[in-house]
Amino acid sequence: MIGFRTAVLIPFAIASHIGMVQAQDHAMGFFVTSVGLGNGADLGGLEGADAHCDALATAAGSAGRTWRAYLSTQEEGKRGVSARYRIGKGPWYNANGELVPAILMNCT
Repeated sequence: MIGFRTAVLIPFAIASHIGMVQAQDHAMGFFVTSVGLGNGADLGGLEGADAHCDALATAAGSAGRTWRAYLSTQEEGKRGVSARYRIGKGPWYNANGELVPAILMNCT
């Protein structure tokens, strides 16, 4: 259970064919949002959070990509899922085509 009243999602686009992503392609690969589902931090698990990110990106005109929320899971007695693992290695570009500094992606 997440103990936050407001969740800030950081969605990332995951290329369906990682090996085919070219360095010249600087399409938006992430965005930050504070738009929730109206149910506090309950986003419906990772699947619900991913679907919400996809809906927001599609509404903003960014279709044709798979979007993942930058969220991790942790369950007692089970292996968790790392947010960093879910989004891949990048590089990540913002809506202006600017490279996101790696230092921002490695915050702990």
